[in-house]
Amino acid sequence: MKKILVVYYTQTGQLQSALKATLAPLEKDSSISVSYLQIQPKEAFPYPWTYMQFFDAFPETVNGIPTELAPFTINQDENYDLVVIAYQPWFLSICIPINSFLQTAEAKKLLKDKNVVTILACRNMWLNGQEKMKVHLKNLEAKLVGNITFVDPAANLVSLVTVFAFALGGVKDKFMGIFPKYGVSDTDLQESAPKYGEILLKHLQKGNYEQQQKELVELGAVKIKSNLLIMEGRGKAIFPLYANYLSKRGTAKTEERRTRVRIFGIVLPTAILLLSPFITILSRLSPILFPKKIKKEIDYYSQNTLR
Repeated sequence: MKKILVVYYTQTGQLQSALKATLAPLEKDSSISVSYLQIQPKEAFPYPWTYMQFFDAFPETVNGIPTELAPFTINQDENYDLVVIAYQPWFLSICIPINSFLQTAEAKKLLKDKNVVTILACRNMWLNGQEKMKVHLKNLEAKLVGNITFVDPAANLVSLVTVFAFALGGVKDKFMGIFPKYGVSDTDLQESAPKYGEILLKHLQKGNYEQQQKELVELGAVKIKSNLLIMEGRGKAIFPLYANYLSKRGTAKTEERRTRVRIFGIVLPTAILLLSPFITILSRLSPILFPKKIKKEIDYYSQNTLR
């Protein structure tokens, strides 16, 4: 019998829905055993967030500072054929609970020499978070053999509005009756996710993952837009500077840095709003002016090796 371990953290339930839909074909197969390990911080992150809670998590997320996790039990000596790690990117990084798990002694022992598939659900920017995941897995001596991403299909500025309504206001349906529902589309969950699961099932049964990511990409499991690629590149350079700026005034939830967090909470969405039109124009020109470079970047982020 093939054994799969699924390590995941879900804050709003969206990732759990994507995970369930993707793994349905494997769950139905009697020759496969699927075990779940839900990671929880000792002090839960809220949903919905308050304005201050949301932006106050920025420095620790970007700098990869772990939080204390609630106790969990896992047989570290179990010989799993595949480990699935499901997470949300926060601020172009790995969400704090999963990042914290990856820094534990349990993860070090559990993931050594294991084949790993990552499943993400997010607004739209995940490239840098996945790069950080690749670094963790390399350090843990695990092998990344597949990546599946579920993203909000709305335009960047539209999803910027709906994600704040969703994260800060708990609005799960159409915001103000005008904006589309935030999150992964029902079509992706109902039609695409099971197809991705069938690919995972096929390669798990064969025990050979060489062509798995190629097949996933061909089915649309990874979609990379040039405008978001460029915007993430800017964020990757600037976010650590902001994170260090906030951290100099104290640790998470301290009064000392509240003023800086409050200012950052205004600056970040405003910058995205102002820069998006220029980045969109640049992204339309880049494939024309630098077609080889853009294609090279898209090809790189579509696969699982680390530069």
